[in-house]
Amino acid sequence: MKRIILPAVCCLSFGAFGQRYGYIFDRTIHFEFVSTDTRMMVRQPATFTARDWDVDGVWDFMKATDVGAGKDKVPKSPLFLGVKLDSSVKDYYGTPIKSISRSYTSYLISDSSPAILIAMGINKDNISDYIYHVVENDSVETIPWSKIPRLEQQYGAKRPYGFVGQFQAPGRQLVVEVRSVKDYNIRDGVVFDWRKDLKPVVSQMIINVPEDASGRIPYFNVNYPKMNRGWATKFDKQTGLPLNFAFPVDSVEQMRLMFGHHESVGYSVYLIKKTPARTDTTAVRMFLLEDFVDIEKKYFNEPGKYEIIIQRMLELGAWPEDQMLRIPFEVQPPPVLDKRVSVKQALPYLGATLGGVALLFLSYRRVNKNKLARSLQARQSAQLQLKSVRSQLNPHFMFNALTSIQNLMNKNDTKAANHYLAKFADLTREVLDGGDRELISLEDELKILDDYLQMEQLRFGFQYHIIVDGGINIANTEVPGMLLQPFVENAVKHGVAPLHGQGTVRIRIDKDNKDLVLKVTDDGRGFNKADIAGKASAFGIKLSEERILLLNKVYKGQPSSLHIEPGAEGTTVTVRLANWMA
Repeated sequence: MKRIILPAVCCLSFGAFGQRYGYIFDRTIHFEFVSTDTRMMVRQPATFTARDWDVDGVWDFMKATDVGAGKDKVPKSPLFLGVKLDSSVKDYYGTPIKSISRSYTSYLISDSSPAILIAMGINKDNISDYIYHVVENDSVETIPWSKIPRLEQQYGAKRPYGFVGQFQAPGRQLVVEVRSVKDYNIRDGVVFDWRKDLKPVVSQMIINVPEDASGRIPYFNVNYPKMNRGWATKFDKQTGLPLNFAFPVDSVEQMRLMFGHHESVGYSVYLIKKTPARTDTTAVRMFLLEDFVDIEKKYFNEPGKYEIIIQRMLELGAWPEDQMLRIPFEVQPPPVLDKRVSVKQALPYLGATLGGVALLFLSYRRVNKNKLARSLQARQSAQLQLKSVRSQLNPHFMFNALTSIQNLMNKNDTKAANHYLAKFADLTREVLDGGDRELISLEDELKILDDYLQMEQLRFGFQYHIIVDGGINIANTEVPGMLLQPFVENAVKHGVAPLHGQGTVRIRIDKDNKDLVLKVTDDGRGFNKADIAGKASAFGIKLSEERILLLNKVYKGQPSSLHIEPGAEGTTVTVRLANWMA
């Protein structure tokens, strides 16, 4: 029987250029590879769709040398992951999602049908070398790192392959990652997104204006009437965006729209212009994958009525109205001056005004000079002390980690010690890279904690969860570096370690109005200062308490607090950074 080989769907960006409205998944299994298109001699990622009754067609395609198929084809990863969706699913291509040095393909599943993930690169000889895990909504690990469930032989396969699982989470998003236990560089993943409401969410609309002699900061958030110069007074209750935004021509240099996270969804941005001269539509951005888009002055440099339209990628109007976002605004003619004053007439008044302002400024400067000098000296002193305390946390952390490695070596557990040491090397690099900065992004802080917990998990076998409030932008929110590390370390060493693999550590980051609340909880036997008095762990707690006091001196308008609640069934440590989200 002649084997059926379907042509590959080649695309430079799997989501951005591959999505076609009405494209149906059909009875296929999708595989990703990299090849050289001999027509253009361009090496690029592409997709092969094998029929679900002839999955081995993917191997024949890898050997094919015809012009359309390309040459030098290799799987995207040695895992050679294959995805099967319900045959009726359409418009399923999402945007590629970056995971450090890897890019994971995302699939938009418009109904509640399941998704199946297989790995053709896993077989009976290497199945024990691979593990997988599942993370829901980028916050909860629903399946911890586990062995590949089984081998199966379906879809016309001539030999068994790895069956990673069948997944179904209506209204939610799942990240499924598979990696080698021997080589972390061998890993791949897929994102399945069952969310139905993919309407764009604009979190901020920032307006840039020309600089002038007033000294005002030349940009502002239009959602704040006290700052927006009266250009908007009515706002949509659901989106928070302006309904009557209007400004004089040439008074705005740029509009920046900041989006909520849309990892698996790419957007297109259009601008409809209606002026006395003409009406037209401009595509401002066709393939928006970033979290913002800038609309320059050149798009609205004439008086008239305008409307920004944002939707999922495709031609304008391809999606239902409830999945599109519209932002109307008006560019008004320049204001007409009722009376013009010559420079010669205004010069005496201007001189007198400047002279009065200069005298007031000199008087104010004289009165406050000593006060400002004292305040600056106190702040600099506090910052030096803060840097000193911060510098002591790094060697304290490294000493404790090396002690753990030494314990493993003393137990002759060389394999675990080597694995622990490799994790420690990566973690040390991350800690030292941010060592000269007092504030680091919350994203980097959580990455350090995640790597640390993975490292200690190798030794103690506990579970842990890191949960972040969906309203917090972790990439753009800064926190003091290594702020939670001593408390997480104590939760592991004094909380869950004695439970011999049964304990759980939880890290929760919440937004409480303008406050940022960080909590570390364990379900151990309880921890208090008396338990660790005189031990190395008490040093980390002491440094953290000193650090909170010094932070309050440096950031007086943003006071920090530390509260430790020991209990019979565990300990909760709460750090509150007041006014941190303003």
